[in-house]
Amino acid sequence: MTIWGWFFLGAGSWALAVALKVAADVVVQRTAKVEFRDWLAATLSGLWSAVCELGLAAFAFWYWSASFSDALILALGAALAEFVVLLPAAVSANWTKKQPKTKEAAGWNAFFAERGVAAANHLAARGLMWLGIGGSAGLAAVGSALGLFAVSEGIQAYGQAKEWDWLNRKILSSFLMFQLVVVGLQIGLLVMWSARP
Repeated sequence: MTIWGWFFLGAGSWALAVALKVAADVVVQRTAKVEFRDWLAATLSGLWSAVCELGLAAFAFWYWSASFSDALILALGAALAEFVVLLPAAVSANWTKKQPKTKEAAGWNAFFAERGVAAANHLAARGLMWLGIGGSAGLAAVGSALGLFAVSEGIQAYGQAKEWDWLNRKILSSFLMFQLVVVGLQIGLLVMWSARP
């Protein structure tokens, strides 16, 4: 497959994963007899998100015998697709309100910082998944990729459920530091397992 094929496969698999996540959310909300606590709903959301996004990536790596660089291109396609989908909301939030330039700049800084960390998470998680499917790390890498991505997605879902003020510097900094720790763990595992003969 060409580089563009992997890129668009990444974007398409991300879009399909989002559709699966939304469909599951609608089904659960309509059929659940009890209301889930925020932490439980966020945990389930993180797990389902990891299964959808990384499961589709894993299938693509296996089916098309992807190389590590193919996996990174696929991840870049997923990250860019998410960026393009979220950009109009960011533009709308910053242009529809009359607000001081400093607040508008803070909004853009928060958006780009969060998107940068999210892109790193896409790359690291899919790289780790590839190491389990196409590399030599096996189920340990697959489980680590799913688990760490689920934690990353789960904390974001928890913040949304609790209606965190993402423009609050303390909240945003804490969230981004948590996400960077997750990405750091993913990269550390990638390096450790890649170094094995």
